Amino acid sequence: MDNWPVLVHSGIAILGTIVLITKLKVHPVYALLLAILYLGLTGGLGPEGTLTTLTDGFGDILAKIGLLIAFGITMGTALAELGAIDRIVRALIRWFGTRRSPFALGITAGTVLQPIFADVMLVVTAPIARGLARRSGDRGVPIVASALVTGILVGLVMMIPSVGSLALAGVINVPLWKYLIFGTLIGALTIGITIFVMRLLLTRTRLWNPALDEDHEAMDALDAQSEAAESPLQTVAVGTRRAPLWLALSPLVLTLLLIAAGSIGDLLEIENELLLFLANPTFALFLGSGLSLVLVAAYSGGSGVKNSLNRSFTNLGEVLILTGLGGSLAGMVQAIGLGDILAAFFSSSFGPPLLVAWLIAVVLHIAIGSVSVAAITSAGILGPVAAASGVDPLLIALAAGAGSLFLMTVHSNFFWMTKNLLGQSTRGALKVVGFSTSIASVVGLGLVLLLSLFL
Repeated sequence: MDNWPVLVHSGIAILGTIVLITKLKVHPVYALLLAILYLGLTGGLGPEGTLTTLTDGFGDILAKIGLLIAFGITMGTALAELGAIDRIVRALIRWFGTRRSPFALGITAGTVLQPIFADVMLVVTAPIARGLARRSGDRGVPIVASALVTGILVGLVMMIPSVGSLALAGVINVPLWKYLIFGTLIGALTIGITIFVMRLLLTRTRLWNPALDEDHEAMDALDAQSEAAESPLQTVAVGTRRAPLWLALSPLVLTLLLIAAGSIGDLLEIENELLLFLANPTFALFLGSGLSLVLVAAYSGGSGVKNSLNRSFTNLGEVLILTGLGGSLAGMVQAIGLGDILAAFFSSSFGPPLLVAWLIAVVLHIAIGSVSVAAITSAGILGPVAAASGVDPLLIALAAGAGSLFLMTVHSNFFWMTKNLLGQSTRGALKVVGFSTSIASVVGLGLVLLLSLFL
C-alpha cells in the first residue's frame, strides 16, 4: 500500500506535464521542471533534497553527453556550410535512380546525416527532396516526404551521434559503441520497411488525393526563393574552390572510425592509453567538429565559420536544457523509489518492460508533440527497471525511442515545417507525417522485440 502514493503522484506529474504543455501552452522546459519539483516534494525528499536531486541529475547527464551534443551539432552545421549534404543526396539520386532514391534519401538522413540537428537537416535537404518529388510520378510528393521524415526522425532516436540517441544513451548508461551498432541496424531496417509500407499505401490505395493533399504553388514559390538566394553565391563560386566531397566528409568518417576503434578495443580488452584517449567519444567528436570548422575556414572563410557556429549555438541551448531536465527526471525517479517499485512490478511478470517503455513514450508524444522529451522521459522512468528485470538498457532506450515517434501531428513544429517545405496541404501532411511516424513506431517496436531474443 505504501507504494500507491508514489505511483499516484508520478501519474499526476506526468499528466500535469501534458496539460501544462498542451492546454496551457507552457514551454516544455518549465513544464518538466515543475513536474520534477512536484515529484521530489511529494516523494518525501523535502525542499533541499528535491533541489539537490534536480541539480545533481541535471549536471550528471550533461557531464556525460553535453559536450557530445555540442560537438555533434557543430559538426553538422559545418557539413551544411561545406555543401556536403546537398552533394550526398544528389549523388544518391544519381546512383539509385528515382524509384530507389527515396530509400536512399531516407536511410542516408537516418544514418550518416545524423550529426545534423533534425530541423536543420529538414531545411537543408528539402530543396533536394522537392526536386526528387517532381521527377517521381504522381505520388512523388508524399513518397519522398514520407521517406525524408521517416529517416530524420528514426535516426534522431536510434542513430549515434544524433542528439536524441546521445541523450537516451546517457540517461540509462548505454555504451555508445553498442548503441551505434544495434541502433544503426534497427534504425536502418525501420526506415526501409516504413518507406516500403508507405509506398504501398500511397500507390495501391486511395489514401492520397493530389488535388487536395498537395500544394504545388508553395513548392514553386520555395524553389524560386532558393534559386534567387543561390544566384549570388553561384557567381562568387566561379572563381573559388569547393571542398571535394570526400574531404568534406572526412571529419565525420574519422570520428566514427575512432569511436569504432575504441569499441573494438573494449571488446578485445586492449588497454592502451593513447587509444583510450583518441577513441573517447567526447574527444572524437571534438576532433571531428574542429576539423570540420577548419575546412569551412579554408573554403568559406571566417564568415562561413561564423555562420556555422551561430547556427550551432542557436540550436544548442534548448536541446541541452531539455536533455539536462531528462537527467533530472531520471534522478528524481530513482530518488523517490519509483524505479524500485517498477522493478518489483515487472519482476512479478505482470507486464513486459519494453512494451511499457514504448507505451509511455507513445502517450507522451501524442500529448506533448516532442520526440526527444517523450523518449528521454520514458527511458528515464523505465531505465531503473532494466537491471532488476534483466532487460538490456539498450532495448529500453530503443523501445522508448520507437514509441516517441508515434503519431506526430499538428502540435509539433516539425509537422508544420514538413508541410511548408515539402509541398503538402495540412490535410496531406496529416497523412504523410502522421502515418509515417506511426508505422515507423510500430515497426521499430517489433524489431526491438525481435532483437531482445538475442540480447
